Amino acid sequence: MKNENKALENGVVSPLALIRWVSSEYEELITKETEGHKILNQKAVRSVLKILTINNGISQNELAREVHLQGSTISVALVKMEEEGLIRREASSNDKRKVNVYMTSSGYEMIKTLDKVIDKMEEKMLDGLTDSEKYDLHYYLTKILKNC
Repeated sequence: MKNENKALENGVVSPLALIRWVSSEYEELITKETEGHKILNQKAVRSVLKILTINNGISQNELAREVHLQGSTISVALVKMEEEGLIRREASSNDKRKVNVYMTSSGYEMIKTLDKVIDKMEEKMLDGLTDSEKYDLHYYLTKILKNC
């Protein structure tokens, strides 16, 4: 992003527009940094991997809700991830209609790569902020998210 942006300098961008803007810049930077791992260029894939690190074995429907994607979109991402060996899907032993998604060892290796990229991006994007400012930013963004 160019620092000379007039709308930003003049303060005519609303706080929520700034959040969308920061998110867009973040996604662009992540995409550039993951060029060597084409599958990580997809936001849905990154989101699925992050959720599976927290809740491995989650149902496909729950996973779709967690990453805020429609069933068809999550299905496409999961097929690609399965082809890459990052996940495996299994019918639930309790309910054969339910499909659970598990991360493989390759998926865990990929998430390590992703975490390094994310750490690098966060460091770059938060450069110049004091620890107190980082805390405040986290506090306010969390408060906004709770209002949703």
